[in-house]
Amino acid sequence: MTNPTSTQRMVIDFRNQTGIEQEVFPHILQVGTGGTGTYVTQQIAQLLSLMPQVGKYILADADVVENKNLNNQLFLPKDVGLKKADVLARRYRSAYKLQISSYSSEYVESVETLETLFHKEYLEGASGRFYLPILISNVDNNYSRAIFHQFFEEHEGNLLYIDVGNEAVAIPEGNPIKETWSEEEKQTYDRSGYTGQLVCGLKIGRKVICEPIASIYPDILEDNDEIAPSQLSCSALLASEPQRLITNRYAAMCVGTVLNEVLLTGKLSTHKMVFHALRGHMRSEGIYI
Repeated sequence: MTNPTSTQRMVIDFRNQTGIEQEVFPHILQVGTGGTGTYVTQQIAQLLSLMPQVGKYILADADVVENKNLNNQLFLPKDVGLKKADVLARRYRSAYKLQISSYSSEYVESVETLETLFHKEYLEGASGRFYLPILISNVDNNYSRAIFHQFFEEHEGNLLYIDVGNEAVAIPEGNPIKETWSEEEKQTYDRSGYTGQLVCGLKIGRKVICEPIASIYPDILEDNDEIAPSQLSCSALLASEPQRLITNRYAAMCVGTVLNEVLLTGKLSTHKMVFHALRGHMRSEGIYI
């Protein structure tokens, strides 16, 4: 992106993109329904319930609810053993009387799967409205982000790609027992796990308005050590770094802030957001041309 100090901040108005003012029809695909994703789901469902005309909302995740998820995710003991996406879709479909669907048979690990989930042939209510596919990434791995980036680059239509990520808590490798940590390790633990960022990539037609996250942080595409979520062993999943509850909520609030503007006003004015959940602040960066 160009230096913001020498350019003009702009607001994208989706309703006036065709020369005829149109309401926005959002086709939302949310990948990931875990620590951040559960809170994102609740916020999006409630936002959609406020709209006079609802779009399409799909939750995609093959993860199963485990007992360890009950501490910092919006699941109940009766949900253990069920697919996370299915549980949340059913819950908020009932709570807000919305058509929320789920894709839980496998992880989203290909551009072809994304294309299928964004297929619009049978959408109802999109005619005469500005059709806006919205991909929301709540994943914690760069393997998936690389696929989402490829989809963004190859997609030949409108696309808003929102990626939100959290810093993991720093735990000494191979030693999860806090009582045995050094003072330095304890201090590092206490200070970690509170930051995160959101990046909005935007294409209108074939024109890139906002660069997506992997263009801003190119090391995402260079992470050759990442493997597909479906290939992670049970032991690897158990060893994954924990996240703080308050940090997940801040991350979800970032997504909610962007979507509140898009869904209720038809506009987008944010390219990036960063936050620090311990210090209690968020900062956004606008769209510049």
